[in-house]
Amino acid sequence: MIAIGSEAKGHFRLLMLAFVVSLLALGAYSPRSAHGNGSAKEVTGSKVYANLTSRALGVNAASQKSSGKKSSGKKSSGKKAKGKRSSGKRNQAAARLEQLSRLPWPENVSKLAGSGAVLVLDNHVGRGGPKELFALNADTPYVPASILKLVTAAAALETLGPGFEFRTDFALGEDGGLWVVGRGDPFLVSEELCLAAENLTKLGLKEVGNVYLDTTYFEPDLVLDGNTFTSNPYDAYNGALGINFNTVSYLIDKGGRVVESDKCTPVTPITLELAQKNKKVNKKTRAGSYRLNISDSPRMAEEQSGLIIKALLEKYGVTVTGEVILGGKLPASATPLYSHVNSRNLEGMLVDVLEYSNNYMTNQIFLIMGAEAYGAPATMEKGRQAVFDFLERRGLPRLTMVEGSGLSRNNQVTARQMSEVLSAFEPNLRLAKASKDGSVYYKTGTMSDIQTLAGYMLRPGRPDEPLWFVILLNGVYDPGTREKILSVLKAHFIDEPAAAAGG
Repeated sequence: MIAIGSEAKGHFRLLMLAFVVSLLALGAYSPRSAHGNGSAKEVTGSKVYANLTSRALGVNAASQKSSGKKSSGKKSSGKKAKGKRSSGKRNQAAARLEQLSRLPWPENVSKLAGSGAVLVLDNHVGRGGPKELFALNADTPYVPASILKLVTAAAALETLGPGFEFRTDFALGEDGGLWVVGRGDPFLVSEELCLAAENLTKLGLKEVGNVYLDTTYFEPDLVLDGNTFTSNPYDAYNGALGINFNTVSYLIDKGGRVVESDKCTPVTPITLELAQKNKKVNKKTRAGSYRLNISDSPRMAEEQSGLIIKALLEKYGVTVTGEVILGGKLPASATPLYSHVNSRNLEGMLVDVLEYSNNYMTNQIFLIMGAEAYGAPATMEKGRQAVFDFLERRGLPRLTMVEGSGLSRNNQVTARQMSEVLSAFEPNLRLAKASKDGSVYYKTGTMSDIQTLAGYMLRPGRPDEPLWFVILLNGVYDPGTREKILSVLKAHFIDEPAAAAGG
């Protein structure tokens, strides 16, 4: 058996751009609003940034160019009026936040957070454990949203190890069929499969019968708590053999035809079927690039993976005389042929997970932890137990955790529990997203009526002794409230440390 590391470039950035466009903000999603028609809109080529506008994080507001003809007449006037009203509301919200932030310490934080939780700790004060610098509702449970990814990341780094590799195995059956054994690779994008197909041909593979998929490493037909069955990419099913995060990608050319988005992403019958559904939902679809989740069923997602593999084998000159066959298990008599090792190990994948807040990748890692610890098939129960084992080893309390990404509203965490996870993750804090000036490493969580933020504030001259912070807001808050709270915390504890020491 041959294991070959590979370098997949380009496609991931396009995939993640599509994910970010579909979200409310970086690390954000809105299952409450996702129960609508689930249509996928065109992905434009404009730059998209996290919608975190405060100076505390130093990231530009989200922007995206729109395409198509400009409206005129009454419709245009109506849009302008609506735009002015929206702008006015944003300005009023910003003014309210600014006014509250100027109140005396600590009234400013208390007023901004309301019924939410805020906690700041210093773990670098010598004996006695972390020093509590500020606490508001620190032991009240809240829905964490995507900051829960820090829990999964910390557990995976210890349970699997930062160098853990993800592979997909290929073997030849006695009947001449090609077996593809999925092991949950979270980053099995098209370029990785192109490299696999190319390497198979280099090994002399010229013809196969059926393409058999062995997905027994995961429990069949997995549906996570929090999946809302939409075509939004954040809502994708998990599985042992998911390609491109179980989404489809295609282009609509100027003639209205569905064509390949790139040479490694063939158009399959399922791509055409979903593109047609999307066209009916949206009535008209402009020329451009589209990406949408395979929302019909986990089985359809699995079938799409098989069809892509079959098409890529044929593209690289391998004759496939049979069909894609689902639901089998690799026979003991099969001859191992090739093991494709992903170009990114666990540590490399976590950088992308935390930057782009990819739910699919996070839960793949969550499930793999369970399978590695307790044996296949991977289940959510085993994944949870693997995380609980990690917490127990660290002497930390259990969380209310039903899946690993924060997608479910049934997850619950207190600010104090989250701070203990920050303690465990601190040696790896630079895997998290950094503010523009590098003074904050953080993870956001956003759902409708939920704003959360957790991470580390670096002290000037003492970057290896950061302060931990947790902000949990559940309910109706002005947009940007969590960032405004962080800016107040930074001003008090980092920019004015002498005042903070006395207060």
